[in-house]
Amino acid sequence: MVIDVWTRSLQHHDACNKVNHLPEPQRCRFVRDTADCRDNMYLINYLTWHYCHVDSRNMFNAFWSMLAMTVFASYIFWMMQISVGAYFCPTLKVLADTFRMNENVAGVTLLTIANGSSDLFTAVAGMLVFSKWGFLVSMTQSLFQHTFVAGMVILTRPFYVEPCYFLRDFGFLFLNTAFMDFIHKRESGITKLGAIPGALIYLVHVFVAVIDQRLLTARVHHLQKIEDSEQQAEQLEELKRQTELGVHRERIDRSASRGSANRHLFQQFWESLFRFDKDKFRRGSFGVRFYLLVKEPMEMLLRLLVPVVDVERPNHGWSKLLCCLQFIIAPTYIFFILLKDVSLLGTAAYIMTFYIMLPLGCLIFWRTRTDTTPKFFRFTAILGLIAVIFLIFFLTSEVMAMFFTIGTIWHLSQSFVMATAICWAINAGDLVASITLARQGFPRMAYAATFSSPVFGTFVNLALPLALETTVRSVGNAFTAEEGSYGETACIFVEVGLVFTLMSALTTNFQMRRACGMLLVAYYLFFLAYLLLLETDVIHAYGVDD
Repeated sequence: MVIDVWTRSLQHHDACNKVNHLPEPQRCRFVRDTADCRDNMYLINYLTWHYCHVDSRNMFNAFWSMLAMTVFASYIFWMMQISVGAYFCPTLKVLADTFRMNENVAGVTLLTIANGSSDLFTAVAGMLVFSKWGFLVSMTQSLFQHTFVAGMVILTRPFYVEPCYFLRDFGFLFLNTAFMDFIHKRESGITKLGAIPGALIYLVHVFVAVIDQRLLTARVHHLQKIEDSEQQAEQLEELKRQTELGVHRERIDRSASRGSANRHLFQQFWESLFRFDKDKFRRGSFGVRFYLLVKEPMEMLLRLLVPVVDVERPNHGWSKLLCCLQFIIAPTYIFFILLKDVSLLGTAAYIMTFYIMLPLGCLIFWRTRTDTTPKFFRFTAILGLIAVIFLIFFLTSEVMAMFFTIGTIWHLSQSFVMATAICWAINAGDLVASITLARQGFPRMAYAATFSSPVFGTFVNLALPLALETTVRSVGNAFTAEEGSYGETACIFVEVGLVFTLMSALTTNFQMRRACGMLLVAYYLFFLAYLLLLETDVIHAYGVDD
């Protein structure tokens, strides 16, 4: 009876990691009934698996349970890397080229919003309610993005960054960090005048970036009209390089259509779906062959789920039957991820989506040919971007659930898990996308996003909920907002890291060399070591009295 009362008390007041303080027979019911446990799971409930189906008293079984989750998380990371490299980046390049964006504006807008979509979906699903972890999550994401991700981009491909773009983006990130730190330290709480400007910082950042490109384009047009000189020609060439994305478009010839509209239909479908490298398999070692065999089913599934328009491939990668199926499948699983528990007229929302999209897929099949790319196909890139964003969101949610489970099993504090494992899971897609873009020749786009993504993350996780809290949900100040010891520590590390970034750029004349990347990565590893010492009570956090 006492145990039952204790269990109900924990369910009502405490976090999920309190499960380890319960007797073994009570743990299964606790993880099933506690809201904090259920809310941190997504499709698969790993907590129920470990505490209900694995005899955790046996260290051998507990070890294999955690090892299986680690291997599965690695496989999901691998799938995420393939999704970003083969589907997210090509679609992003097409859209940026379509809207005539340069690398910097594409990084501030498209890449930032796409990378931050998981934060946005989570915040909207939670009705933009302010969380006590909001400040900690925002600061740790800012630190991870602007030190580790930026450092990996520089290590992957060193580049030159235009001083005006660097100083502008640096200024907005520093303003965002310092302003959030300032309003959270006010003893009188956060007022409307403090919350609303914080929610406008990212919007102003985007506005200024777009205006900068407009002014740059106007300057290029002006130089093209006046008489050329050698100095003006060099200046024009340099400015044109800043306005262009550098994507090479393959020309499409629609005049060669003849014969049946479905000629080689299934052959085209199979070749677009199955791209197994037979020569590499024959020449490779056992490890290479095993890698190819494990990788191909995953890639075939991704090719079926995500529409891709690659303007650098012949016919932009058009496949008639595959496109028809993708227009049916992609919206169906998007609505499954977004509204998997919602029903309409007694039918699941994603099933209704399947029925609605089926006639559209048939119409596309009836009106298109296998040998000619239809004109509407370029707009498929929008569906492809939405599809791959939701897919990455789904994979990220599963990784977060596994990391949350592992942190719970290891008796780690929620602050430490939020600052490390959850932060890594949320930003895994950003890391992979940034490194992939740098490898493909777009390091400036990836680097610009390391400034704007933290600002966007703060806008979604912290600034917008605070603005709603002080203007819509209450009439007074917000007193629920606290930095916490881990949050204040992360904030100080962000501000010092920004100083390191500025000194690196100034001392190398804005040539972002690998030495700068090594400095930023080493700084983030130092932060992790500091957090580990905090968790083990070896040292005190900032803002905590001895």
